[in-house]
Amino acid sequence: MNVFFEVENYIKVNYPTVFQSVTLDHANTHGLILTWEGSVPPSEAKLILMLAHQDVVPVLAENVKDWTHPSYDGHYDGETIWGRGATDDKGYLISIIESLDLLIKSGFAPKRTVILAFGCDEEISGENCGRPISDFLHEKYGDDGIYLIMDEGSTGIQREFDRSFAMVSVAEKGYLDIGINVSSTGGHASNPPDHNVIGILSEIVVAIENHPFAGKVTPKNPMFRFLECGAVHAPESSFPMAVRRMLGPAAQNDSPSQEQLAQTLDDMRYYFQTSQSVGKINGGVKINAIPETASTMVNLRLAVETSIAQVVAHYESFVSPIAKKHGMAFGGFHSPCSLTDKRKICMFGVDALEPAPVSPVDAEPYRILSGTIKNVLKPLAAEDSLIVTPYLMPANTDTKFFWALTKNIYRFTPVNLVENLNRAHTTDEFIRADEFVREPLIFASLILNADDIVG
Repeated sequence: MNVFFEVENYIKVNYPTVFQSVTLDHANTHGLILTWEGSVPPSEAKLILMLAHQDVVPVLAENVKDWTHPSYDGHYDGETIWGRGATDDKGYLISIIESLDLLIKSGFAPKRTVILAFGCDEEISGENCGRPISDFLHEKYGDDGIYLIMDEGSTGIQREFDRSFAMVSVAEKGYLDIGINVSSTGGHASNPPDHNVIGILSEIVVAIENHPFAGKVTPKNPMFRFLECGAVHAPESSFPMAVRRMLGPAAQNDSPSQEQLAQTLDDMRYYFQTSQSVGKINGGVKINAIPETASTMVNLRLAVETSIAQVVAHYESFVSPIAKKHGMAFGGFHSPCSLTDKRKICMFGVDALEPAPVSPVDAEPYRILSGTIKNVLKPLAAEDSLIVTPYLMPANTDTKFFWALTKNIYRFTPVNLVENLNRAHTTDEFIRADEFVREPLIFASLILNADDIVG
């Protein structure tokens, strides 16, 4: 954890002007909260909150050799900055500090309070910093006490349907890890039962993969608005006619059209359906011993239209009959389950998170953000205009802790994210310097534009 003391020291040393103007608070030691007080109290002009996280995913020792430049050096070759965190999320963190530095040095004095908050464990759920930061701010400002929250986004500026779109994520998919444990009596492998726990667990895994969640494109999903934007702004020859034809009926909640639309957009399937991936499996300790337990873990990302309860019911509907078939007891999500149980299939949930509320796109904060993006990032569009569109975040950020503080939560990284999101989480992560220098400009402009409407 000493590295986070180093991060805090680095920004203090390199941005002395900022730290002369802000109040610094700590949440659980390493969560940093920088408050730039406005002249108008938050009760009259709600504040802006900009989030980022200091932590990064690790570079495994065996993968260090695969990096073109040392993985933690932040190497700049004159065009590109290479290193872990360049995209996710240290570039974003530095950019929002830079935006305050620019404004303070220019002599700007805000009417609306601005807060920067930096978590320390976003990549591993955010419980140690993200949640304490949220608790700190909620205690101080209360429900709906924030005007707008900005955080990193997953897509940034992309070219789709032969047009340039700035994709602002206004919601996130839900999250659930499901554990399944199969237990029975052991014994010697010379006298095996017809189906041991590994075989039964394998049957369950096959059933999981044979029962995928159905995909539907509904107006509740922000991706529906993206498709509508594409239908309006994309060249007619570049936007699929089949999609164009089905948007109208799907908007009227015609279920067959919504399902057919999801099938037509199969390459985008996981924006429209709950994904499931069996990620871990364990069972057996010795080749000539019948195992007593076998277990698996399944990772799910929940579509915006569904809920944890619906996913749980779906799994119980096909796992319970397997238990009955083998004469085993079944323990669902709401039943007690013990590792000492014999001849039983147990299911349990871990890290459950409902899909995020969808932030409004007809609200003033979104209109200000949209106008800021169009103005500052116009050079990134190949055409005369950059189309700002609602989008869906398929992963989760620290914003999951802040739902009570505002309805206006927007996730957007103002650069072209290419090559697997600029290779975030993998080898040779990078960010182009000519795009990186624009980030502080858009954040500073957003602060200015949101301040202009304060009376």
